[in-house]
Amino acid sequence: MSVQKLLISTCVILLSVLQVTAQHKPFTFGVNAGFNLSNAHETVNYIIGDKKSKPGFQVGFITDYNLSDAVYLRSGVSLTVKGTIHESAERWIGGSNAPITYSKIITNQTYLQLPLLIGYKLPLTSSTRLFINAGPYIAYGIGGKEVTKNKTVHSSGKTDYEKTSTDTFGDTRHPLSRTDFGISSGVGVEYKRFSLGVNYEPGLINIGEIKEEGTYSERDYKNRNLSVTVGYRL
Repeated sequence: MSVQKLLISTCVILLSVLQVTAQHKPFTFGVNAGFNLSNAHETVNYIIGDKKSKPGFQVGFITDYNLSDAVYLRSGVSLTVKGTIHESAERWIGGSNAPITYSKIITNQTYLQLPLLIGYKLPLTSSTRLFINAGPYIAYGIGGKEVTKNKTVHSSGKTDYEKTSTDTFGDTRHPLSRTDFGISSGVGVEYKRFSLGVNYEPGLINIGEIKEEGTYSERDYKNRNLSVTVGYRL
């Protein structure tokens, strides 16, 4: 066999092996990003005002281990921003002419989050698949600010504004625990290398236990997060 024929045969064999490996490779990698709408399941024995959802975002890397063409394990790491908003109004003692203070507390929680999910993919067409997945996640708070905005309206019409900021996981009066643990579940559609998914993440542990001594205040705070993400498989 000539050298030229040997090279051609070798290239054909290598291309065939690479094609088979690409079709059956157990690991795949990708990136994703999305929009968060988070809140908290919060139980307290004091007045906290109206609780509202807070927008946020997430971005991260994912890796799938394909147990078969349909079943896979998923993990990775993401940077995700959660939190909640509290709004309230308080009239100072002094009757109808007393000033009113409107308060807004924005709690921002930035985490590095690691999921461990098991999923299933159902073919819809030759290039489109429906997927579902579920499993636990663990997260660690790396930063965040609790921002308090007060607006005081006096009977004279004068308005005073005040804004303070503290560390969500540190020097705030009632800091949150940095470690969070919960369940993640999702559903979506995968088209070729692209994906669109909706995920829900209820936290399972109380990260808002009040640590202030000498008071009778109690709080139970568990994260809740709904997200819409887009992904790309590398």
